[in-house]
Amino acid sequence: MIRKLWLTGSCFLLISFAAISAHADIELMDTPVKVTATLHTVEEESGLEASIAVHNGPIAQLVNTTVTGMTNGNAATLLRKQISWRDPYLFVHSSCNANSVRRCGGDVVFKVFDNKVIRLGDFVVTENPVYTNGRFYDGYDKLGEHIGFTIVMRDVNDALQVEPALTWSANAAVWKIRSTHITSVHPAREWSDAEWDKYFDAVLNNAALARYCNQSDELQALLDAVNPLLDVDHRRMLTDTLSKVIPLEKPRAWRKAY
Repeated sequence: MIRKLWLTGSCFLLISFAAISAHADIELMDTPVKVTATLHTVEEESGLEASIAVHNGPIAQLVNTTVTGMTNGNAATLLRKQISWRDPYLFVHSSCNANSVRRCGGDVVFKVFDNKVIRLGDFVVTENPVYTNGRFYDGYDKLGEHIGFTIVMRDVNDALQVEPALTWSANAAVWKIRSTHITSVHPAREWSDAEWDKYFDAVLNNAALARYCNQSDELQALLDAVNPLLDVDHRRMLTDTLSKVIPLEKPRAWRKAY
């Protein structure tokens, strides 16, 4: 059995030799799209996992999930709670055991129309709902858990497109909080690690957000303010971080499917 280990946005493969046995398919939905699930018993973990299949004719797209407390008897009930339909979108939730080496928590969005099923994207869990008022909300997790913000997208011609103005406004409050912290303190060698980390995390996050949203004036003002205060190593770290941020890059460019 091949398992994925996610570290700071990169995917590493671990090989596990746990024995797996498959159970019969469970039908979760028949219309407007057929959705089934196949249970897998993982003997090493003494639990059940499921592969949820969204069918498009002879092709099935899979979402892997582990639901706490799932048994053969209650699997159908629990797995049906993992899917929801909001015309024309099908949402399939992926969850896993907290001790699993896989990334835990997310939603896969499919668009169903004209007898076609398109996998729009695989979303991470954020404080926002995945979809509301015609907008899709995701999290920027390309650079790891210490640098992130909310991404707002729309469905444009059957593909998700990042909305820069909406993304910028969705992060306005946290940008302001970080900006206040950046301008109210001054780095010094005698700072404790905790104080320094909080300051530099604010710099990295605001710089990454401004670059991602193409807010060049805000980014330049930030760099002008902090670069004279940073030592050579931290200026290099800031430059390296910004080099990895591609403006308006869609999550599927760096994120693997569930």
